[in-house]
Amino acid sequence: MVHPSPLQRFLTSYYYHFGSWEGLSELLNPQLQELPPLEQPLVIADATGLVFISSDPRLLGRRLSERELSAGVPIRVRGERVGTLIMAIPAGTFNPLEQAFSQSVRDSILLAGAIALIIALGLGILFVRRLARPLEELRVAAEQISQGRSPPRVHITSSDELGRLGQTFNQMAESLQRSEALRRQLILDIAHELRNPLMVQQSHLELLLDNVVPPTPEQLQTIYEQNLLLGRLVRDLQLLALADAGELQIVRVPTQFREILQRVIAHIHPTLEEKQIALEAQIADDLPTVAVDPQRIEQVLLNLLDNACRYTPPGGKIVLSAYREDGAVHVSVRDGGPGIAPEDLPHIFERFYRGDKSRARSSGGTGLGLSIAKALIEAHGGRIWAENAPQGGACFHFTVPP
Repeated sequence: MVHPSPLQRFLTSYYYHFGSWEGLSELLNPQLQELPPLEQPLVIADATGLVFISSDPRLLGRRLSERELSAGVPIRVRGERVGTLIMAIPAGTFNPLEQAFSQSVRDSILLAGAIALIIALGLGILFVRRLARPLEELRVAAEQISQGRSPPRVHITSSDELGRLGQTFNQMAESLQRSEALRRQLILDIAHELRNPLMVQQSHLELLLDNVVPPTPEQLQTIYEQNLLLGRLVRDLQLLALADAGELQIVRVPTQFREILQRVIAHIHPTLEEKQIALEAQIADDLPTVAVDPQRIEQVLLNLLDNACRYTPPGGKIVLSAYREDGAVHVSVRDGGPGIAPEDLPHIFERFYRGDKSRARSSGGTGLGLSIAKALIEAHGGRIWAENAPQGGACFHFTVPP
């Protein structure tokens, strides 16, 4: 049995690991050119017999004949002949020339491997630093949030997954900051809303307790009305808290929507007469039966109509319309007032928000009516919005799905 030479083993290993001869000619041909002239050139041909490595540059690119290839040593990988090695020495021997050539090849491979290793280590260190820096920034920012500090922003400019993580973190920080600002404002608003009726009650009670004035029905009526306002405010806040927690109870029953509208119109009629405001009801005949909580929908309509009454002057008109739209019910309430300022439209459903900052509490309600209407409609799976009507006045719309 003839054992393969070191060069033959090297060539077999090279093709096995790289799957082709690519790059080998650039590695070996310069080395062969530096060797002393050989009586018989060293030649390496590929599977087609094309010479791509040779100690004689004139043979490069020549295609060998079958007879010439038969004089060489086949290079086989997985049983397939992938090339041929032709040397002037018998296979299996290892003379000084071949030893020098093999050593030169090994030195070149070791040098290339060392350079590749250094480059890989350098790139690895750069990559780790590039990855660690934004991760550390994210960690510090998250720690600040966990300690209750103002949510910071991270500066990650890459467009990869880490960059998208930084963008998501910044969006989360902005959302937390907005939520915190809204929470603080809500606490201030609640304190303000509770303080006003409490102060009115306290002042009247102090007058009565100090016998400054004798008790009169008017004073008792004032105290009673402020107490009612407090109770209403607490109930409204409780309803909104349940809506925020997703625990608002909605008891759906099949209901003729026309009947809901008729009950609401009958309820609001005395108030409209007292304020000399006309109500025009445009109710379609084909309103469907919908699965809703009738009391909650009535509450929405009363809030919208009560809001319209505040802005419609005596002698004005409120238009209530309802019609069928894609199986749902579309309801709108248009008042006879001046409309909503463009800068107020995006905030009209926020809690305690009032477009008219000059309105007194006695005529302005609790500032929660529209927020409650929004919560109730969305709990039914509907949608509510506001706009200025082309013919004048503010118009509130909502839809109730079937």
